[in-house]
Amino acid sequence: MKKIFLIQLFVTVCFIFGCKEIYTPALSSLQKSFLVVEGILNVGQDTTIIHLSRTFSLDELATTNPENNAQIIVEGKDNTTSLLSGTGKGNYVSANLNLAVNHEYRVRIKTVGGKEYLSDYVKAKITPAIDSISWKRNYKGIQVYANSHDPANATKYYRWDYGEIWEIHSHFSSGIIYENGIIRDRIFPQEDVFVCWKNQSSTNILLANSLRLQSDIISEAPLVLIPVGDEKLFVRYSILVRQYALEQDAYNFFELMKKNTEDIGSLFSPQPSEIKGNLHCVTNADEFVIGFVTASTITEKRIFISAAQVEPWPNLDNCKEIPVPGLPASIKEAIDVGLLPYSKISGPPAGYLFSTAECVDCRTRGGSKARPIFW
Repeated sequence: MKKIFLIQLFVTVCFIFGCKEIYTPALSSLQKSFLVVEGILNVGQDTTIIHLSRTFSLDELATTNPENNAQIIVEGKDNTTSLLSGTGKGNYVSANLNLAVNHEYRVRIKTVGGKEYLSDYVKAKITPAIDSISWKRNYKGIQVYANSHDPANATKYYRWDYGEIWEIHSHFSSGIIYENGIIRDRIFPQEDVFVCWKNQSSTNILLANSLRLQSDIISEAPLVLIPVGDEKLFVRYSILVRQYALEQDAYNFFELMKKNTEDIGSLFSPQPSEIKGNLHCVTNADEFVIGFVTASTITEKRIFISAAQVEPWPNLDNCKEIPVPGLPASIKEAIDVGLLPYSKISGPPAGYLFSTAECVDCRTRGGSKARPIFW
């Protein structure tokens, strides 16, 4: 009986795996790309930035296609107009649009290709203050949350983005440098490569609403998870969270965008849906435009988390010291394989301690020596 069962199991496995074939779908590239509009009309005194780009085909390498040299005008129903200035890389900026709360505004875009695009009018909203940015530790790491409420019960729909920055240290403090075929002492502080800072911006769409609550309260909306052992918390970490109030149609747009871009790839994921924003091509009504113009004030809050607050926090950098004789040929060989010197060995025999570049120079880990002004 057992033998029959094993034979049946073998046949079933062969059937399942033997019938699989690689399927490569034929991709028919569109001859034209679509305009993508990203940004928010800042009702406050801060800068408004709108980014224009173009989509690329599925059979092309992922790349950035900025739309430069366009004209962007913000038009109000009160007949006010404001022109944004192009700064390159698809960015268009205005220092202060002087928008009035509860008034309605739209965006008009004219490209160098002769196309004209127009958004629907949107009402300028007030975004409530962020009550707090909190965090909790779980088995996965540190989860950061946003907390907010609107005493007037007028917001209901919220969106967030954030910018992270964290301090990193080299495993070894380097007092020497290889330059022009020789090893010399570093000049401090100019040539110090022990302390750097790295930064990163949010990429996910972060949304929440309070529709099911009697009060307009958002409690512990998840923002970012810092995995256990991530270098962000080796020394000190900071996150600046920005909050935006949305209208219902804007929230629905971003929610659909989130489902289409983040919740795909599994058997039980929802089918991708067509995303319709509030922008339209005036010169060709059939042309598709991606984006949703919103207008609101922007509220911000920054917090810091230090390594001491999350101890124990594992650091598995695996940095090793490698003794190298003080002979020119030995030093050159170590440099050629990507090692860097960080300390002298007085001997005997005299020589130097080397390690991999990531363990000696914090810049090789993507860090910058420019200290943030708020640090």
